[in-house]
Amino acid sequence: PIWQRHLVEAAALVVRQVPDARFVIAGEGELRPSLERQIKEHHLEKHVLLAGFRPDVLSLHKAFDIFVMSSLTEGLGTSLLDAMAAGKPIVGTRTGGIPEVVVDGETGVLVPPRDHDAMASAIVSLLNDAELRRRMGQAGLARVRKHFSAERMVEKTLRVYQRVAMRPHQEMVNAE
Repeated sequence: PIWQRHLVEAAALVVRQVPDARFVIAGEGELRPSLERQIKEHHLEKHVLLAGFRPDVLSLHKAFDIFVMSSLTEGLGTSLLDAMAAGKPIVGTRTGGIPEVVVDGETGVLVPPRDHDAMASAIVSLLNDAELRRRMGQAGLARVRKHFSAERMVEKTLRVYQRVAMRPHQEMVNAE
């Protein structure tokens, strides 16, 4: 997706302060050639890896220090939940469902969409503070277990169906 170009822009700023930083972008799409050009223009070939489609993406989360979602629009963001379930702190944009999942300052850091400087600053802060990463990662794991487990989501979905199923009956009763 096009939003990944914002991550590459932030990566260019991050590596100036943290030269060892490495970014892995998983997924495949028609914009890959433009991302490759952007990476080359910023001389980030040694810093940004376009991993393509990875069926083992969940196992990759364990190797990362931080998970970044630079979306311009986003639904629930199940990849965020996966990263949090792996105990990783999040840097995400304040858009769509991301703020419903990520608690700013507790499970990660939220930044405005398209704000490369803010995103880079959040990434650098987390990369330079192992204790903060650990604390946010643990808080994220606890949040996923409490609010986003499969059982919890099924329970909430059932409640919605029950409310909807009761409506016609209630309306009929009220009409009498």
